[in-house]
Amino acid sequence: MPIDTARFFPRAAGTLPKADRSSRLLVAAGISTYGDWLTVVALAVLLFNLTHRPVAPALYILARFAPKVLGPTLGGTLADRYGPSLVAGCAALAQCVLTAAIVVFANSGTIWAILVAVACSGFLGSVAQPAYSACIPRVTSPPRLLRVNALYSGLFESSMLVAPVIGALVLPFLQPQVLVGGDAVSFGMAGLIVLSLRVAPAERIAWRAGDRTSAAAVVARDPMLRSLAASFFCSAAAITALQAVLVVAAAERFGQATDVGWLYAAAGAGGVAGSVVLLRWTPRAIGARGVALGFLIEVIPLGLFALVGGLVPALGLLFVSTASAALYQTRGQTVLQQRVPAEVLGRVNGLIRLLLYAGMLVGAIAAVALVEQVGWTALVLGAAVVSIVAFIPATLASRRGPRRPDEVILAGTPMVLVSDQTATASRASFSIGKPTELPHSLHDPS
Repeated sequence: MPIDTARFFPRAAGTLPKADRSSRLLVAAGISTYGDWLTVVALAVLLFNLTHRPVAPALYILARFAPKVLGPTLGGTLADRYGPSLVAGCAALAQCVLTAAIVVFANSGTIWAILVAVACSGFLGSVAQPAYSACIPRVTSPPRLLRVNALYSGLFESSMLVAPVIGALVLPFLQPQVLVGGDAVSFGMAGLIVLSLRVAPAERIAWRAGDRTSAAAVVARDPMLRSLAASFFCSAAAITALQAVLVVAAAERFGQATDVGWLYAAAGAGGVAGSVVLLRWTPRAIGARGVALGFLIEVIPLGLFALVGGLVPALGLLFVSTASAALYQTRGQTVLQQRVPAEVLGRVNGLIRLLLYAGMLVGAIAAVALVEQVGWTALVLGAAVVSIVAFIPATLASRRGPRRPDEVILAGTPMVLVSDQTATASRASFSIGKPTELPHSLHDPS
């Protein structure tokens, strides 16, 4: 009989949701990410048209994601201390102001100012993401957790399906600044909605003071969480390298830069399909092997994308990649939320996000440094191969250090930590953006 290891992490009474408020969180996330994906397409096209050099979109991606490595740890700590809804809401309102400033800079053609504003907004987005993830188990009931995570993932993936198509259709007739202005409005609306949730800081559970701040130890002790964290770093590097040159691939291989919208749409469609599967099917908890298999099915098609010559095969490969990402990352995020104590959940989410954004930074730097020397095809293929090679040792790494006295291993189950309280029965894609947070692959335009 399978044992639900999540029951060994009972929540404090104050951390359990008193009423299901997940619909408000989902509405806020949906509004924000739909607007954000319009900006991703609009600014990539704008900068490429202004410079006519492939390095310009790559610099945009670098400016968008480089500051993100600075925010997750801060955001997770702030979420645990002041409450996740306050942190996420305030960050979204600040992003509203910065995105509105991008419209002004775009009208004047001031490229450096656009990149600075993009970098500041990216930092605030990385601060907000651990808070968004920490909100989910606090605004819904345990039986609905996987479903809410699947809906959350589906919103991000559908935004990547719908918003780029809108961009591809309207950009020939509208200036990119119009879409960026819509993104500013979406940030403002999302910030106000999230603030209305009023999710307070979690009550502290009596466990070792040193463990409260050791998010890395929580992840390192659990094989599934360790594999999940490694997959976020490695897949993000490969995906960001591709995303940085995707508009170049669209222009050189498929005829025009605006075709990048259709490529993003295919990636979004795959993520939607994966999320719909989870809404109609309740699988068993995912383990380290399941994460590894999902990672390979996500990254291998990205390398093959560099080799195919037709639009239809390229769309199919992106579809398969993001479908796999949605399936394994959503299930992994649900397990993370079940196993990690509420009082440190923000910091663990912050660590996962930090690895995700570090992978994005590596991919963006590689794209900027190498795209003009080796070409986008060799860059994308090499990034996929290197990410797979880098993933292997992290998943095979053995545990180091002595086992704690309050830690047990149950036959047939992953290693878990047991809290000091009496156990009771209770039950993290092509998305490199607001995640998806969920932590996703191309899934996170935040």
